[in-house]
Amino acid sequence: MMQRMIFAASFLVFVGQALAGGPEVCVSKGPASCVDYQVTKDCCAAVDQSARFDEVFTQCVPWAVNGINTGGMVDCCESRGCGSAEEQLGADHTVCFH
Repeated sequence: MMQRMIFAASFLVFVGQALAGGPEVCVSKGPASCVDYQVTKDCCAAVDQSARFDEVFTQCVPWAVNGINTGGMVDCCESRGCGSAEEQLGADHTVCFH
């Protein structure tokens, strides 16, 4: 019985982690912060962890149950001079093109 409870708890933690993490974007730093289209697209491809860049929403979007490698996305955005943010799918934001 105890083994079943441990397995169930472990399974729920795993499922929770898999479902965690929504769309991610790279945000330019500065007074007029905006979602950096090219950096977000490049970083989404660089951390390809069951995610895709959505051209309509300009977000790196996870596939159904798999989350985005959030740490990899943060590192990639920062390496290109941007911050990063998690958003709801289709969140309203200003997009900047450089």
